[in-house]
Amino acid sequence: MSSINSHPDIIRDWEGLLEAAERNPDVQPTIEEERQSLVKSLAEVQAIKARQEQLTALRQEATQQLAAAVTRGKEAAIRIRSMVRGKIGPKSERLVHFKVAPLRKRPRKPVAAASSAAKPVA
Repeated sequence: MSSINSHPDIIRDWEGLLEAAERNPDVQPTIEEERQSLVKSLAEVQAIKARQEQLTALRQEATQQLAAAVTRGKEAAIRIRSMVRGKIGPKSERLVHFKVAPLRKRPRKPVAAASSAAKPVA
């Protein structure tokens, strides 16, 4: 007989075993203690499995709430940085404290002197 590993298969197997025990009254007295133990274990497994499914749903809900809160926070951060840029100016070096790059002058590219000397004069 193959090994049963999934929880639904285990539960079905135990329920079938308990049903078989009820249908055979001649073996009931000899297995009554073990049957009671299996009934307890089955009830416990079913309760824990239901709790696990409930927690899975709660985890998914919490994940959705977290994503929404992060989105709201990112939008607020963008608004704050924008207002700070407007308040202290787009060129101020103080923007660096708010993780905003200030507008700076771009360095000029050096003129290549060798390229103009290599051209022949006509």
